[in-house]
Amino acid sequence: MKIEIINRYQGKSCVIGKFKVYDENSEMLFECFALQEDTAGLESGKDLRIPAGVYKLKRHPGSRFEATLRKITGNEKDQMLNVYNDLVPYERHILIHWGNTDKDTQGCILLGQTKASNESIGGSRAACKEFYELMRGVNLDMVELVVKDELE
Repeated sequence: MKIEIINRYQGKSCVIGKFKVYDENSEMLFECFALQEDTAGLESGKDLRIPAGVYKLKRHPGSRFEATLRKITGNEKDQMLNVYNDLVPYERHILIHWGNTDKDTQGCILLGQTKASNESIGGSRAACKEFYELMRGVNLDMVELVVKDELE
């Protein structure tokens, strides 16, 4: 399985891109929008988006978002997904979750069904529900997340 984030729209306070999930045969399984912070960087403790590159995913139990995730998906075993690699450590806690503007990101990746403007996305909880249902039970060792910058 492969996940792609293609950053396309530079706003004043965020970047919005396409978020696509493909199966092992490169067939698209899911697509939505992703909203991240406007500035990329490696520094921990700052509201920065992750730089372009290849990342891994790991389940992140005990997140403060987990109770809400389980309400959204209706599954008491669902756990947040954490994005990391050799340069962006797991401990930076870059999670994939819901929200509409850069105020909701705290460096994380937000999902949404619609792009409301270059500053916000909509239908975030519905997009997260669909994504997390798709990822339920997936062996994350077999998942690669690729972030590309193609900003306009």
